[in-house]
Amino acid sequence: MNCIVRRLLPVFMLWTAVFTLAAPSQAQNASVTTRAAITVLDSTKEQDGLLGSVRRVKTETAKIDLKDGRPVEGPPQLVEITTYGIRGNRVENTSYPIKDAVVGKEEYKYDERGNITEMTVRDERGAILSREAYSYDFDKLGNWTRMVTSLVVFENGELKREPIEVTYRTVTYYYDDTVAKIAEEPKPEPKPEPVPTAPAVPEPGNVQLTDQPVPDPGALSTPAVSVQIDSEPPPVFIPVKSVASVAKENTDNTEANANGSYLAGRDFLAQHKDREAIKAFKDSLKLNPDDAEAQYGLGFANFRMGRFRDAADAFKKASVLSPRMAKAHYGLGLAYQELGMEKQLIEEYRVLENLDRTLAKKLAETFPQFNFSCRVVKGCP
Repeated sequence: MNCIVRRLLPVFMLWTAVFTLAAPSQAQNASVTTRAAITVLDSTKEQDGLLGSVRRVKTETAKIDLKDGRPVEGPPQLVEITTYGIRGNRVENTSYPIKDAVVGKEEYKYDERGNITEMTVRDERGAILSREAYSYDFDKLGNWTRMVTSLVVFENGELKREPIEVTYRTVTYYYDDTVAKIAEEPKPEPKPEPVPTAPAVPEPGNVQLTDQPVPDPGALSTPAVSVQIDSEPPPVFIPVKSVASVAKENTDNTEANANGSYLAGRDFLAQHKDREAIKAFKDSLKLNPDDAEAQYGLGFANFRMGRFRDAADAFKKASVLSPRMAKAHYGLGLAYQELGMEKQLIEEYRVLENLDRTLAKKLAETFPQFNFSCRVVKGCP
């Protein structure tokens, strides 16, 4: 195995990704197109922002074009299919990343659940280039099934949203108590539409009389009304929030912003935008320094950029915050090897032997020059 391949192998194994080619779509007298498929298993349904007993998620997207001034959806394009185990871990995943041209720095805003609500693109000087807004439809368990991406435009003196893309998610669930209650809910019976009846038409020559008095035209004028205004208006009481409630709101906002930055970092990792991912994870950790997952993401992005010292520091912090996070110890072992810290590498191998023998085996196979099975035994020559 040559030097370049040996250095790339840990990155692939750390990401737990397998790159393949999707089946090419062919058309007569047209060129063959392929899209790279990526498999990412290092995640859970909770980390992916999903609620309930999710079994499978299929994501498709379609561009929206204006035709004769009306928005028209284009053909759907498969983005990702992910299957989760009964405990929420990813067991199968195929993603087809859609690469868009990078035109500037992207800034995101999120709601309290971590869904993107707005994205602003700025140039290198910080000036705004464009802005997008996102709206969602949710199913009964709280997962979004439809997301509309709109371009924020200024027209006739006011801001408007112009739809440019729609994303659909088909969410499949395991049958549990929550699903059972939803499935057993009685469906409302449709109300019968009223049968229209023809109005009664008087016969020719007959006049229908009414016993209602005819109003006097002179009585239709509005009489004068005398209104007495108090010299002093009644006091207005404005409710004041307690210190505890304000503190709780600030805490909730901080957690939401931290989670939003963490999710942005994960998105950047999937797009191989490591610099942006590092910034997002650092922003998340400023608000929530005890987030082991954000520390792990920061370590991974630094490792992929060749910043092995920074990667080791982040992986170490993740392993301290969550001592049983096997992937953090695995990443730390890889970083130690790149830094030439053989003793620390062997120690991480020992930890993985107790936490996750599969990752311990991967670590040993990645660096066959180290006889791990021998070195972890005291007295072995």
